[in-house]
Amino acid sequence: MRTLVIVPARLKSTRLPNKPLLKIEGVSMIRRTLERVLASGVSPVVLAGDDPRILAEAEGLKGVFPVMTGQHHSCGTERVLEAYQIMQKELGPFDVILNVQGDEPFMDPGMVGDLVRELPHRLKLAQFWTTVTPIKDAEQDDINVAKVVLDRSQNALIFTRRRIDEAYKHTSIYAYTPDFLKTFCNLPPSQLEVSYRLEQMRALDHGFKVNCIPLPYDAVSINDEGDLKKAGVTQFEIFEG
Repeated sequence: MRTLVIVPARLKSTRLPNKPLLKIEGVSMIRRTLERVLASGVSPVVLAGDDPRILAEAEGLKGVFPVMTGQHHSCGTERVLEAYQIMQKELGPFDVILNVQGDEPFMDPGMVGDLVRELPHRLKLAQFWTTVTPIKDAEQDDINVAKVVLDRSQNALIFTRRRIDEAYKHTSIYAYTPDFLKTFCNLPPSQLEVSYRLEQMRALDHGFKVNCIPLPYDAVSINDEGDLKKAGVTQFEIFEG
């Protein structure tokens, strides 16, 4: 199974200014995320950014292809599709595309590798997959933590940012077949996607399955300064450029 990892990043963030370039102990968030992905051993890796300063953060990282994408995308998945269409001309077709979001500087590299090893067993269940893990009690009321309730086939019933019974924590790695990636991006944003600020709701709202893969990895996605504190970060610098 030929797999491509794409890390989408946009400069403008509503909750944390210039988030990809925020420095954590002297190293940018996006570079830390790329280093985690590279440590998984899954390759090739594409950095899909909308600003040359983001792409510059991949300098010296062997195996990372920086790709400039537009500023018009409504979600990271749309940016992933543009990057895939650009890179396909150079690298050829792939069976599965992984979307590792650019605000995962503390992600365990093992999660990427385990996901890739599990996917061949789930190809008949869906064309869109994502990772989940048991949720901690302390995160039940954290709106920065997306929650998901699963059916018996481990397909998502609902994603939400609010407390909900029998939920898992969504750990923010997506995987798609190329065909589904194109289908998803041709769908209009749904009402719940916009209301919940959760792009995966677009798939559910249009009747598509999202198969969830429980893995024993947790991490703090960085959405605001509160998440930095939750991750134990004591030294950070917001990029003001």
